[in-house]
Amino acid sequence: MKARQTRFVRVARRVAEALGQQDCLLAGGLAVMAHGFVRATRDVDLLTRLSLSEARARLSKHGLETRLLRGDVLDGGFSCLKGECDGLPFDVLPELVPIHWELAPAVENPAAGGLRAVALEDLLALKLKAQGPKDLMDAAMLVLLHPAAQTRARELATAYRILERLEIWLKDPRIRAQAREEAELERRRAVSKTRRKPRGKTKRLR
Repeated sequence: MKARQTRFVRVARRVAEALGQQDCLLAGGLAVMAHGFVRATRDVDLLTRLSLSEARARLSKHGLETRLLRGDVLDGGFSCLKGECDGLPFDVLPELVPIHWELAPAVENPAAGGLRAVALEDLLALKLKAQGPKDLMDAAMLVLLHPAAQTRARELATAYRILERLEIWLKDPRIRAQAREEAELERRRAVSKTRRKPRGKTKRLR
């Protein structure tokens, strides 16, 4: 990730360490980036299995004050914590969908320090449950970048009654072109990383 993205990761790490890294996972835009779609984001989202009251107490103990935003469940909303760390806004979310904690991958960034992101299937579930335009675009990009996830994404979209809307994004030529570009960039990064690996020294025979 670039310098600006690394700043977001550092903030996420500080918030995660206050919560307890074993009790939270990266969500939102940074989780999308962790799964291969690098895009702009304005805040840091973390998902926790703690109660929001316990999460708020832990954050306060580490000097991170938050406010509780209560969502209307009947209107599809949800409660969450909102705060600010080093000038960046952050949200702490409850488990809005079933989360496979054991499948959460580590974030590949030197600044992450053990930070993990929600698993791809769980991220798709979160995005499809949210159903906003940006959420559906993210879901479509992730599916195009990870074809093995297509079947599960369509099952989730069917359950949330938004399959037609997801299909529109999946067929959008601009999204498909961007997905191809992202895949090519990832391939080049992988090749570059392989070339930079130091070769083992061979012992000279005497």
